[in-house]
Amino acid sequence: MQPFKLDTVLDFRQRLEDIAKNTLAEARQMERAVQVQLDNQQASYATLLTTIDRVQAEGVDINELIRLEEHLVFIKNRITELKTQLAKRKQQVTVCQNELLKKSRERQVMKKLKEKQNTAWKQYLNKKEAAMLDEIAIIYHNK
Repeated sequence: MQPFKLDTVLDFRQRLEDIAKNTLAEARQMERAVQVQLDNQQASYATLLTTIDRVQAEGVDINELIRLEEHLVFIKNRITELKTQLAKRKQQVTVCQNELLKKSRERQVMKKLKEKQNTAWKQYLNKKEAAMLDEIAIIYHNK
């Protein structure tokens, strides 16, 4: 019986879990950045629609209307791209969450093993100490 000797493995598992936490944080940050871009583009799209409606009601040069319509198409395409990027980022966050969960479980398994081995080691030492005390008591009693 020996005390837990795999502290380096436990430390390594802890480092892997910390790395997974950082990766998840970065993935969430990138997801938020894409979400902000998407929200901004959608707001621009809505603003441009109201601008086009207002300009058409007031009367506008055909070239200006064509420019606004082309910009509207550009924003629509950009929104589609951002939605695709956002879906990928969400998937990446999910993968990172699963990886973090896996790393956390691996570390917890090692931690439980450490606790069990240390408890067993303490019990072993207590048993040895009790046996020594009994032996000392027997020797002292026989004198």
